[in-house]
Amino acid sequence: MFRSNGLPTFIYPLTLLAICIIAIWRGGRYERTATFGLVGAWALTVVAYWGPNLPTEQIELAADLALLALLVWVALKSPAWWPILAAGFHLLAILTHAAKDLDQQIGTWVYMSAQILWGYLLAITIGVGAWRRPGRMLSHSDDGATP
Repeated sequence: MFRSNGLPTFIYPLTLLAICIIAIWRGGRYERTATFGLVGAWALTVVAYWGPNLPTEQIELAADLALLALLVWVALKSPAWWPILAAGFHLLAILTHAAKDLDQQIGTWVYMSAQILWGYLLAITIGVGAWRRPGRMLSHSDDGATP
């Protein structure tokens, strides 16, 4: 029930749920796209870990790279500031994974702590981006700008 760093495992899904609510309630097209991409990548990773005989590492890598591509696309299209940070945090998560693969001396606790940190920073960045769109509640505006 608890992760190696002491955080209960239900905290991150609750964080994602809160981000989804904020993105649907206050976010625009880009915030919603990033949120649903994040939730989709997380769900795919969960299925990979719980599914029997699945290539977990390959599925996780594919989900991470697809999410990074989506976040970079959002950063290139949106005039807002948050997608650049979101893409950067997710790139750091991928680079942390690569560093662990390249250097086996990196401990599991350090690796998991970094991955959790990058995941929360990514989710919070998207949530803040969605929240900072005042006057856009339940709008379907395509501009993506933060007034």
